[in-house]
Amino acid sequence: MTRKIMVLPNGACDGCDKCVDACGQALGYGSKDSESYRAAIKIVNSEEGYFPVVCRNCHQAPCVTACMSGCIQPDEDGHVITDYDRCVGCWMCVMSCPFGAIETDPQKHVTVKCNSCLDKSVAPCVAVCEKSVLIQINIDEYTTRLRKNSAIRFINGDREVAQKCDT
Repeated sequence: MTRKIMVLPNGACDGCDKCVDACGQALGYGSKDSESYRAAIKIVNSEEGYFPVVCRNCHQAPCVTACMSGCIQPDEDGHVITDYDRCVGCWMCVMSCPFGAIETDPQKHVTVKCNSCLDKSVAPCVAVCEKSVLIQINIDEYTTRLRKNSAIRFINGDREVAQKCDT
């Protein structure tokens, strides 16, 4: 599996919107001040702080099932990709996404969803994220890294990790 863009739940996002600007420019929407501006990533401000919302490339993606035209399909690596030439603007994918990661573009009558910028070596949103909240990583590599870090903390006597393991 190739890289995917992932959001790290480290609470470090400061809501700077640099990722949103970079995404919109990469998609060809120009300036954020424009009325027609769209981006495939958004920053949500909640009680816990700021959190980037981006497509999670779900294994059994509800948007794929809901898409009437079949323009949203997973590729061989598991990225959920949209063929915008086939999008009819029914917005079923928008309504079915449990994460709110799909937006509408009423002017072009299509949806806007992260396609992981697979044509670029580094996604523009990742490149500008100074806090490293957004990373590009293979999901298997990421989970291996998490398990390794948890094991190290457990071995070093982190009681919180030990208590979670006991339950």
